[in-house]
Amino acid sequence: IWKIENDVQSTNNDNVQNKRLIQPHLFVQFERLDPNSGAYVNQFGGPRNPLNELYVFEASYSECNDLVGAALSDGTCRVVSLANHKNNITTEEDDEMLDDNNPLQRGQCVLSLPPNYFPEERGGHLTALSWDESGTRLATCIASGRVVLWMIQTVRREDGLSFLHPTCVAVLEGGHDVQRPLFGAKYFGGANEELLLTWGVDGKVCVWDSYSVGGVTNPLCTLISHSNYPIYALDFVEKASNAKEHADGMIRTVKSHIAIGGGSDGGFLGVPAYLYDV
Repeated sequence: IWKIENDVQSTNNDNVQNKRLIQPHLFVQFERLDPNSGAYVNQFGGPRNPLNELYVFEASYSECNDLVGAALSDGTCRVVSLANHKNNITTEEDDEMLDDNNPLQRGQCVLSLPPNYFPEERGGHLTALSWDESGTRLATCIASGRVVLWMIQTVRREDGLSFLHPTCVAVLEGGHDVQRPLFGAKYFGGANEELLLTWGVDGKVCVWDSYSVGGVTNPLCTLISHSNYPIYALDFVEKASNAKEHADGMIRTVKSHIAIGGGSDGGFLGVPAYLYDV
């Protein structure tokens, strides 16, 4: 994880400051090689790729609470906090310590379901992950077509130190084809983000209750299903309408515009994209 800052160089004729990106410096690393012993220290979640078979498929940063999550091919999600242990902010002393030889280690945890949790070895590597706006909920996508919902809490001890406490909340399956990788998930559905979108190689976009608990075998609905159109990317915008009077009080409708992209047979005109109103 690198920290990049702007450095003011000069001002132009209009007295507007010109800025340029300075050389980034190391902020957090999971382990480093000790030149004295020749061994790796500060190991996080086990030795670093001892058989050269582990890969990071996605990393995502939660700006709300300074958490970074990484989805790995071994089926785990590594979460590290960039906040200060005492007060969840970066102090001037911390900034002075930030260099390649003295990286800071923060609160961290490894999200993983128990071994053999899925029958018939139908687990798989993590393909994607997504934070909600609060930075306390995390969705991880599995290559087997499942989604696991997590709750990440920062627990403070009496001595002022804090640590991350993860909880597995729900396992979503049944919406996507079994053994077909998912490529992403996103929280949406108003200010409380009550819904979760998932998409994958099976050409489906499924909508789930983001506050689901336990085992869920069916999504709320499947927006689209095109088996010959694998979906690699999805984004959306939401717009709330003016409040209208209703028998149950004032109702405000939230409308979502969803765009997806993918396909397997891009031609001269490129790969088609679909736009949907929800």
